Amino acid sequence: MKTHDYETLTRVNKFKRVVKAAVITIVISIAVLAPLLWYWTASIEMHTVFRNAKNVQLNTELLSVMLDGQQIPFLDNSRPSGLSEEAEEQIKSYSGAEGEIKITAWDRASGSVMSMTYTEKRYLIKYEKEEGAETGEWSIYRKTHVYEG
Repeated sequence: MKTHDYETLTRVNKFKRVVKAAVITIVISIAVLAPLLWYWTASIEMHTVFRNAKNVQLNTELLSVMLDGQQIPFLDNSRPSGLSEEAEEQIKSYSGAEGEIKITAWDRASGSVMSMTYTEKRYLIKYEKEEGAETGEWSIYRKTHVYEG
């Protein structure tokens, strides 16, 4: 009586089994690695946008001192960003940020950002600082749908 173990199979059957095992291994690997890779790239993108937002906030405060010393207007409430055109260009240039900046509250006495939002790619970064506090609180939101209206 013949047994059907691996040694007695023909070459074609051996090859079919190896290919089948390889395909199953590849499919399982893709099913596991694809979500991990997506999560990893999203995490890197979020950290990059967060770093850009922090750079914008720091550059805004430093540039306000510089422009104030040169008697150049820094804030402009008629623009969507709340900054003068020159200030916004310089902040983006110095910080390397490519997103949309909106200064929503400014403390003239201390020359610091009290509230701002920064939007880049799929992320909205919000910064808020309480009156008298040294540092503020950062909130990071990932946008899934953008509604135009």
